[in-house]
Amino acid sequence: MENSTLERTDDYAVMLDLGVALGKNEAFGLVAGRCSAAQAAMLVRLRQEKKYLVCAQNWREFCTTFLRISGSEADRMIRLWQEFGPEYFEIAQLMRISPDGYRAIAPAVKDGALHHNGEAIEFDQENSRRLAAAVSELRNSQQKKPKPQRPMHERIAHLDRRCSWIIAEFEEISRKESAGENWLQFTGVLARARTELSRIEAENGL
Repeated sequence: MENSTLERTDDYAVMLDLGVALGKNEAFGLVAGRCSAAQAAMLVRLRQEKKYLVCAQNWREFCTTFLRISGSEADRMIRLWQEFGPEYFEIAQLMRISPDGYRAIAPAVKDGALHHNGEAIEFDQENSRRLAAAVSELRNSQQKKPKPQRPMHERIAHLDRRCSWIIAEFEEISRKESAGENWLQFTGVLARARTELSRIEAENGL
């Protein structure tokens, strides 16, 4: 019994010290949008191993009390780690970059460096300006590229799914709104859809 109590006390002390340490500097500086790869990895491990239960009833309580951040913010960092790995946090330490921005350059990130114009720019403070310039160039080139068109059979299949959803929506609204205050608006939308579909049929000899 004494050993069990001692083990629990030791675990609590460890987690308390850990919570205080992680809570320093506004919880990794997340308020300023900064979180190191090591700190993000710690969040992942804490949630996966559930050791936080030693000193909190649940994950949200642990984040608020010991990490000084909301559970949703911690979960967001964990999702970023799971999607991008440590590289996202390494470059985010050097410059502000959104998840969408990182997705645009992710293919050029490898082995702790950004590969651009035949050059590997390592993630360190000395290269912060070069990294920012390379990221800007990569994003601009991505935006200028025309978006590839999906094969026609995929577009038609997607249209079929959308039609099924639209028909189901028409049916549900007609049941719920029949003779209601929005009935006139609904019938107007229905009439327009019918007219446009009839026009397309006529134009294609159907």
